[in-house]
Amino acid sequence: MKLKYLFVLFICYFTFSTIKAQDWNGTGVVLSSAGYVATSNHELEAGFHFEVEVFVNDIKKTYVGSVVKSDPANDLTIIKIDDPSFLSVGTVPYTYKIKDVKDNEKIFIMGYPNESKEKIKVQEGTISSKSGYTNDVTMYQISCIPKQGCAGAPLFDNAGNLIGIINSTTTYGQSAGYAVKISCLHNLLETLPKMPPMPSKTSISALSLSDKTDALSKFVVSIKVSNKVVTDMSKSKKMFVGQTYGGGIIFYVDETGEHGLIASFDTGESERAQWGCYNTLIDDTETGINSGLENTKKIITGCRSGSERIAARLCNQYVSEGYSDWYLPSKEELSVLYDQKELIGGYEHGYYWSSSEVDSHFAWYQHFDFGFQDYLNKDFSYFFRPIRSF
Repeated sequence: MKLKYLFVLFICYFTFSTIKAQDWNGTGVVLSSAGYVATSNHELEAGFHFEVEVFVNDIKKTYVGSVVKSDPANDLTIIKIDDPSFLSVGTVPYTYKIKDVKDNEKIFIMGYPNESKEKIKVQEGTISSKSGYTNDVTMYQISCIPKQGCAGAPLFDNAGNLIGIINSTTTYGQSAGYAVKISCLHNLLETLPKMPPMPSKTSISALSLSDKTDALSKFVVSIKVSNKVVTDMSKSKKMFVGQTYGGGIIFYVDETGEHGLIASFDTGESERAQWGCYNTLIDDTETGINSGLENTKKIITGCRSGSERIAARLCNQYVSEGYSDWYLPSKEELSVLYDQKELIGGYEHGYYWSSSEVDSHFAWYQHFDFGFQDYLNKDFSYFFRPIRSF
């Protein structure tokens, strides 16, 4: 067995022989708004599960998480928050930096050490070496020593790019810290059926370190284990936002957890179309949740002349995985869809039609760059996205 693996196994043994499982905590980093979290690979007893503490709308909430993929050799694990009550953690402001990490480059760690389980601690340092323990090329050696509880913490470069994950290590007898390179995490993510999307660039590079850590704090999570009984989600009727279901992706679930709304998959071929019926009043279109289907029927019935290529009819003609009951979302349905745009994905910049009419000349739209809703001429051509209910 390699010295690297003996080293990691020793550390795991040390950690779990001195800390009770129900008291143990570690750190993770959010990889996407859908709730994928990267952390180090922990050797847990059978029957234990993860509790992930995530900031949602600036409020810390605890959700159930389960392992979707592990790489014990590189001390990495991907956890997915699969709690039906979880919606989204928001848009991730960083991306991976796989190449061009330099010796002596400034870095910082953000984690939840055991000494302060409820508060993130920031440690600054530099890249001491671009290879780790026993010259392991899959790891970085860093000048700062991560505190206990920071296993799985993200390693950022000075610009706020994610470059590594702190591995399971200890402060005892160590003169340096070690982090698994982000290339190993990227390779692990590529083995998933659907790889969580990351932004193409980091959006916080120009901020001060203090402002960077403020922006990043909601994406650094505390991960705990306990011996609670976990509900088997596969046997539950509860659905959750982000779930692939019914020919698309769920973007809204009602209070029962059994009904909601589904957005169509992104085909990569976004179309524009007129709302239609310019100078014609479609009577009583509504704006609320669950009103888009009836609105769409009314538009198709009322817009007879020149209506073959209008948004409502094109949504009605859409078919996915055998489901053909798609429609143009109402004003409020479109607003909820906008709130989940990072999770659902595939949206173009600019305007999307709703099925809610204002009068004979205008209808409501949603701007998918800036988030506002307004109304404009029905004969303008905007994007549209079919939805259906379940």
